[in-house]
Amino acid sequence: MENKIESYLREHEKPMTAIDLVDAMNGPAEEVSAALMRMTRDGRLVMTKKGKYALPDIVGLIPARAVVLRSGVPIAKPLDGSDDIRISRHGDLRAMHGDLILVRREKQKRGYNDRCELVAVTERAHPVFTAVLRMAERKIEQEPIVVKKGRRTKIRYREPEIVRVLSAEPFDMRILCNIDVEGDLMGAKIGDAVVLKVIDWPRHKVPMRAEVQQVLGAGWDIRVQLKALTETHGLSRGFPEEALKEAEALPESVREEDMEGRTDARDVELFTIDGADAKDFDDAVSLDKTGDGVWRLGVHIADVSHYVKEGSPIDREAVKRGTSVYLPGMVLPMLPEALSNNLCSLMPDVDRLALSLFMTMRGGEVTDVKLQRTVIHSRARLTYEQVNRLFAGEENNVPEPLHETLRNMLSLSRELREKRKARGSIDFDLAEPQFTLDENGMPLDVCARVRGEAEKLIEDFMLLANETVAKMTREKRIPSLYRIHESPDPERLQSLELFLNNMNRPVRLGIDPQPIAIQRLLAETADTPEADVIKHMTLRSLKRACYSESPAGHYGLAAKDYCHFTSPIRRYPDLTVHRQLKALITGHADDARKAQGKMPELAAQCSSCEFAAAAAERDADDLIKAHYMKKYVGEEFEGVVSGVASWGFYVTLPNTVEGLVHVRSLDDYYEFDEAHQILRAEMSRRTVRLGDKVRVKLEAVNVMACEIDFSAVWEQKTHRKRR
Repeated sequence: MENKIESYLREHEKPMTAIDLVDAMNGPAEEVSAALMRMTRDGRLVMTKKGKYALPDIVGLIPARAVVLRSGVPIAKPLDGSDDIRISRHGDLRAMHGDLILVRREKQKRGYNDRCELVAVTERAHPVFTAVLRMAERKIEQEPIVVKKGRRTKIRYREPEIVRVLSAEPFDMRILCNIDVEGDLMGAKIGDAVVLKVIDWPRHKVPMRAEVQQVLGAGWDIRVQLKALTETHGLSRGFPEEALKEAEALPESVREEDMEGRTDARDVELFTIDGADAKDFDDAVSLDKTGDGVWRLGVHIADVSHYVKEGSPIDREAVKRGTSVYLPGMVLPMLPEALSNNLCSLMPDVDRLALSLFMTMRGGEVTDVKLQRTVIHSRARLTYEQVNRLFAGEENNVPEPLHETLRNMLSLSRELREKRKARGSIDFDLAEPQFTLDENGMPLDVCARVRGEAEKLIEDFMLLANETVAKMTREKRIPSLYRIHESPDPERLQSLELFLNNMNRPVRLGIDPQPIAIQRLLAETADTPEADVIKHMTLRSLKRACYSESPAGHYGLAAKDYCHFTSPIRRYPDLTVHRQLKALITGHADDARKAQGKMPELAAQCSSCEFAAAAAERDADDLIKAHYMKKYVGEEFEGVVSGVASWGFYVTLPNTVEGLVHVRSLDDYYEFDEAHQILRAEMSRRTVRLGDKVRVKLEAVNVMACEIDFSAVWEQKTHRKRR
């Protein structure tokens, strides 16, 4: 219906009333009206002043999403993917970050410029947000006094009245307007973190009005700040009552009736390897020698779909969440803990239901595959640290019977890694933060996480399982959710080439390079001071991986087939893949094919949830880093320049903490050479470029904004005295 409406309006090129469109569509009025409402909400249609519907471009409007940059500049990102446009601050209307808006390009004498006028806000992105209550001063303009003396009139202007009002400081620094808090405070005090609901949106010189909807706690408490962060990103912390009731009704352990129709694999020597702080174990591994140079690798995944039925209260909530979210000291699971931490967790010494993928391996290649619904019994719960110590020949507490199996697994994983590398798979191996927290959630230490052989082993096996399963669903033509990573955009590759050439790292990638070309670039620069900078810039030049109903391949892994199969406890796409595979192996392939129609919407939903979770995790990491660094104000550190801009340069420390050296803190006037990404001092001619090693002093930390300010500590030049 929406496509029919759009085609009709484009054909006639003029606005039309709802009645005209109902008549033209020759369909139920309710269906047409609902479609018009959806299209207007999504910015595909606009309503004119005369109450008629029109396509935005026909009346000169551009549907876009408002984005507020870190500098506070508002821009419009057109929904059609065209170039960003800066929003002029004319008129009374104000858009907030994330709002769907309609804009019109401003015209100059010689044509259009890169600015636009905000015409309408079609959908507000964040009617609810988190903030800390503050007292603020507002200037209230006073009416001027008019004094008449005969024929002469004098106007006496009065000083504005200063009043104190209850205000709020948002956790989201992109909310730049003044906020007046009204109504019942629900017991909140100044300094408390609260959830606010917008009563009236801001206008020119008129603050936003909001009311307290929920009190989170003391604004200085790091745990409260993390709760506020989850609210800011729209993440759910608690489960609906009906989902919890369904979880409570589940059995405590595997029952005899649950094992019917399954392969008994409890005699298979399998075990889990996870982080020391992990609570949900959704994958186990096994390895048996079946002949000369022939191995049977088993990847055993918890059968979550046996307990989470499609359309059930738990399933509906899982679709809504899409993924578990892991914040420092806080986990927002996709499934209730009765499932994620118990019934579907492959704990040692208990029976569990699984989907077991057995892959026969010869020379690092899969020669045969068998997928089974199984009952398994894990022999041990190992940690990465334990296994890494075993591989390093150090003292460890890994059970002796597993030593030989683990060493064989290590050999196989290295063989798989070399095979992936040979075909062009890209491993960025970027440093990730690792936090040590106290009982109150405060950081005791922040360091770069070290990825050992045990971590790589599990990653190698899971990647292989995901590829194998994706190939299976494609060849059997079973609808599924694929993990895809499209080829990079040629324009971004050109920008990357220019960036590298300006860093004296000339490279020619072309418009459609194979992944192995990116891999070689990273290998050739791996030992340079700017290696991490090049990794980050290269990663930014690639497209973002997402979910799709089509098997479009994975560029970064140089894989024709790829999906997510190994973590159904914490990712909904994996749970979907499990359901489709189980239908296939139980002889219900026709039922599985009926799911084709829902896959595109499900892929979009899961991708959206993943992006939101990743953004929340980044913000939470920045919050912990800010708290950690606050106690080091005044101290000096060694770091590397990781970003250069007109307003200063960013420095990353070995522990992954990043801060800004602002140009106003520098000892000279610095000009920004954008083409070469260099700041150059006018007097001393000192230069600051990406990859430079620098010494900095920590000047200030703004925990609310997660901002860290450094100042540069330049090495003093010594001069010999002339004799």
